[in-house]
Amino acid sequence: MISLPGSDTFTSNGVNWIAMGVVIVLAILGAILIPRLTVALMSRRLRGRRSTDVDEHRRAKRADTTVAVVRSLSRYAAIVAGILGVFAFGFTGAGSTVLGVSLLIAIVGFAAQSVLRDVIAGTMVVAERWFDVGDAITIEPWAMSGIVEAITLRSVKLRGLGGETMRIHNQHMYGVRVARNGIRELAIEMYVSDADKGRELFRRLSELLPSGPMHLLSTALQITEEQQIGTLTRLAAEGSVPPGREWMLESFAINLLKELDTEGVIKHGPVSYFADSVAEQRFARSVAPQLDIDQ
Repeated sequence: MISLPGSDTFTSNGVNWIAMGVVIVLAILGAILIPRLTVALMSRRLRGRRSTDVDEHRRAKRADTTVAVVRSLSRYAAIVAGILGVFAFGFTGAGSTVLGVSLLIAIVGFAAQSVLRDVIAGTMVVAERWFDVGDAITIEPWAMSGIVEAITLRSVKLRGLGGETMRIHNQHMYGVRVARNGIRELAIEMYVSDADKGRELFRRLSELLPSGPMHLLSTALQITEEQQIGTLTRLAAEGSVPPGREWMLESFAINLLKELDTEGVIKHGPVSYFADSVAEQRFARSVAPQLDIDQ
């Protein structure tokens, strides 16, 4: 009578080489076949890669993303399955499975350290109310500026003025600058020989500056200060722009004023600086005691 060889026949030094080989082959086949099966199932959507239709092209991009993720996960899954299979089937003994699971837990725990740091940092950011959804912020030291669209315990999503989206892990936010009310207020100051002509220059400048949500947020510059100093008049006008568009009042408006001044009314300036009523009050409160002492 012919008897088939038992599993012990292929076991040497406590290692079942047949079981180990089968597990490794299955893991490799899974890593190769799963991505191809995914591509076959999503082939219809992938055809829209070169489509001119925006929705069709977007669906094709999502399908591409899904295929890329499945391809990457299948490799990792094959590696993990191979390791567990080797310990579960390749090595005989009750402790082999426990050893394989322990090794897997150690690997997952080591890989999860970054996620845990993000969660802890995100919890502190939310608890301390660094910013809220809709705030205009700048994340340091990366100089990432934009409007906060989403906050999670893992990351923060920003939308820049150019429409691009940006994401950053919470553990990498070393500092945040938050624009008050989501805007930047700037003042333009100059000394003129004629107050009426100086005001007219600011009026003409307001007409030339583009206004709107992405430009000058008010329809015109508001003259906030007018002071007579000898034969000259100091004029200051304020305007608001979105964060990232400070150049409109820092340089562009200054150059326009110089071009508009064909009569040479401006004697000194113009110069621009940030103007914030809350900051001015806080600085005045901190400087006032020192001024009293000096007097």
